[in-house]
Amino acid sequence: MMTGTPPRPLSNAPALIERCFPVAKLSAESYKERTAGSAQRLTGMGKWWGRKPLVLVRASILGALLPATDDPQRDIEVFERLLGIDDTSLHQRSGLSTAQFTASSTQQRRKDSSLAESYEGPTDWASWMMINDHLGTNSSSLQELVEELGIMRFDEKTRVGDVFSGGGSIPFEAARLGCGTHASDLNPVAGLLTWSNQALLCATPKARKRIEAAQQGVYDEVDRQVIAWGIEHDEQGRRADAYLWCNEVLDPETGYVVPLSTTWVISLKDRVVAELVPDPVHRRYDIRIVSNASPEQMQRAQQGTVIEQYLVPPRTPEVPEPQRTLLSRLRTRHDDSQGLRPWTKDDLTPALGDFLQERLYCIRWSEDVRVGRRFKSLRSYESVTAADLEREARCLALLRDRLDDWRAKGYIPEDSITVGDRRQDRLLNARGWTYWHHLFTPRQLLLGGLLAEATEACSAARELLGFAGKVADRSSKFCLWSKATDTPTGTFMSHLLTPVYNWSARGLRLYKSLYLPTSSMLSADLHVELRDARAVDTHSHFWITDPPYADAIRYEDLSEFFLAWYGKRLTAHFPGWYADPKRALSLQGKDTVFNTSMIEVYSNLARLMPDNGLQIVMFTHRDVQIWADLAMIMWASGLKVTAAWTVATETEKRKTGANAVQNTVLLVLRKRGEVETLFDDEILALMEREVAQQLEDMKFLEGAGLTWSDADLQLATYAAALRVITSHDIDGIDPCRELLRVRAKGEKSPVHRLIEQASQVASRELKPRGLDADIWRELGAHERFYLKGLEAEHRGEERRSGVYQELSKGFAANAWHELVSERRGQGAYLLTAAEMGARGVHTGPLAGTLLRHVLMAVNLTTQTGQPEKGITWLQKEVQNFDMQHTKAIKLLDYLSKQTLPHWMAEAGAARILRGALMNAGV
Repeated sequence: MMTGTPPRPLSNAPALIERCFPVAKLSAESYKERTAGSAQRLTGMGKWWGRKPLVLVRASILGALLPATDDPQRDIEVFERLLGIDDTSLHQRSGLSTAQFTASSTQQRRKDSSLAESYEGPTDWASWMMINDHLGTNSSSLQELVEELGIMRFDEKTRVGDVFSGGGSIPFEAARLGCGTHASDLNPVAGLLTWSNQALLCATPKARKRIEAAQQGVYDEVDRQVIAWGIEHDEQGRRADAYLWCNEVLDPETGYVVPLSTTWVISLKDRVVAELVPDPVHRRYDIRIVSNASPEQMQRAQQGTVIEQYLVPPRTPEVPEPQRTLLSRLRTRHDDSQGLRPWTKDDLTPALGDFLQERLYCIRWSEDVRVGRRFKSLRSYESVTAADLEREARCLALLRDRLDDWRAKGYIPEDSITVGDRRQDRLLNARGWTYWHHLFTPRQLLLGGLLAEATEACSAARELLGFAGKVADRSSKFCLWSKATDTPTGTFMSHLLTPVYNWSARGLRLYKSLYLPTSSMLSADLHVELRDARAVDTHSHFWITDPPYADAIRYEDLSEFFLAWYGKRLTAHFPGWYADPKRALSLQGKDTVFNTSMIEVYSNLARLMPDNGLQIVMFTHRDVQIWADLAMIMWASGLKVTAAWTVATETEKRKTGANAVQNTVLLVLRKRGEVETLFDDEILALMEREVAQQLEDMKFLEGAGLTWSDADLQLATYAAALRVITSHDIDGIDPCRELLRVRAKGEKSPVHRLIEQASQVASRELKPRGLDADIWRELGAHERFYLKGLEAEHRGEERRSGVYQELSKGFAANAWHELVSERRGQGAYLLTAAEMGARGVHTGPLAGTLLRHVLMAVNLTTQTGQPEKGITWLQKEVQNFDMQHTKAIKLLDYLSKQTLPHWMAEAGAARILRGALMNAGV
């Protein structure tokens, strides 16, 4: 390995991430990682919401360490080689032959390749020759390079800190790169996940062997007990691996007890359905399981007895056409309008007179048969028999025998449910559940207790503590049965606990797939502690954080679900830790409360980093107002913005809904230091120059192989404007005081107005092609957002809401979602003039604007074929239309050039209206 030149001091050198960032490639790799499901390295450790892709974390750390030189093309080449996202590394990751790789598209190459987060860095001599020659280093691995660069920047090994460790992505990747790493979180569930990532995935070979043997021993011990009790085997020796349950409710019209489900299709692959057969004698329905169902039976089973929260009973001999009834109305009228009975601590099943009963209606049996030299597992779905119900009764009896002992030892939940989020009221209001163990069937509690008991007795009880949380997440009354995969789902299909009417329970065999993963990856030491971010006192060169976003996700409420299963044992295994989610101290709420806490946190972190240190804040939220507030929070905390990048980190079809956030903004920050005080007009002039320079720099970087979308350019120029604001004091404006001042609804602070000015300055340079420049300068935030969005659609950019989310941040278009339509199977797109109709003319983000009136005039022309109708509207509704006449014509000219199929009618109407308006005169 070459020795290279003596190390060049980098103490004051700008970081690569402050100048350039390959957002397109990182978005593609992040998306690939997020869609990999269980193949993601940290997903198998347990449930957490909003984990950031490891490839993005690695890119952030390396981007903060690497210097931005006067050779940006080589900077990017080195950076991409280190991350494994350039063509040379992609070829290595793909496993394709040279001929196959050359013939394939970029998309196909990435699809065939392994995840970038599993890439351990270059292994060939030529790559390290190129890297060392450019950086003046003498390294042959990522860890060596990170250490060298840390010494060149800070005269010591790089230290990375994260005070919102959550699922542990940031500290895990920092430690893997060899950084000294400090991780902390107020939440004990986050602390355990962060510690477990390191303990299990970076275990020494000896420790890994011990953990794996212990994990197998836990399963074997529980398996022996389950077999001895006979609670999973039938008289034929078959073993059950899945149990399907449903609620039942009394229908007052028919007098029948009706099983509840949104569908009675059990398996699409095996064509299994459940059919409800009226039993007039007992006034209930027998549930018959049909395998190899006919197409007609499959079609009938698609409709369940619950449709949009209405009870839809099957016909009976007495009532051939039962009426639909709202379930909430039946619930309110239950028990002479007393409603639901709150369950007590002693309740393990519903009481006889409860509104909702619970019924086991299908069991999947598995039998191992020899086929040649191998055993094959044959599965069959069958109706429930009296013997099956006896086995469930045995589970209940066995559980009651152990209940007090297991609760005392913390093997099963005993805590009551604390409602901190009003949305969590549904556990009581819709089910009557008041304790965490009410969310599980007796069989689920029995198996969970057995596994916890065996875990505590094994040689890796500390390392396997998180297994209890994973078991709880995959085996509760919230776990739906997937008719597509024939497996139970997890508890949290979103970040809310939403009760369901039909769920599944695992047999012990299916628990085996829940094993915690292990590996022996190289890693530096990782220090994890439970601590309020405001009280952290550890110094770091880089603080990389993914903070909570107002009330987006109530982590403290969700954590109680897991702490109910292992809270007592957590404090025993981790002395000094606690099992309380610390709701009172968590960063939550909005406006001044949230802003105060955030300023305290980031002021503390600014104090705990050197003058040449750097912070990266990862921000994932759809609310543009919070995005603007975040920039001000950093300003008030003594930090200045140096760059901002947006990376796609979420998938379009996530269960959180069509409006799920799809992009993460990386806000790069440094200490403000000594600053100059300027007046508003001076700030505005500086912003204009900085934005123009930023655009020029990014166009230059295109020559280095980087590609930018409009959203990238918009956000980068917005960051340039924020760089000016946050690098100065502004006469008469105190950002901290303004953030903490309580304001009337709709009232804007001077800081907010300044941020809006920054947005306007940034967006002024990004005029859509073909639109008059004078018109563009005079438009408001949402008008610019709409017209720029049309250009993005015209160029064929992805039809996903993330494109509009990205644009909205740069344009400060807070109500952008009111202008976008999101339909399943069609993606997201801007509403056309016809789709808007008369909505939003007088209220909404475009209300009262010339663009909105022009769109309304186009709609009238489209509907009637008479441009006179559109002209009349403009003359009547637009104030001083004679002064706006020319502008309206220019807007119509732009709209008339839209060529997408869903715009054809309106584009034609815009052309006709434009011609009529030009000829009409005013």
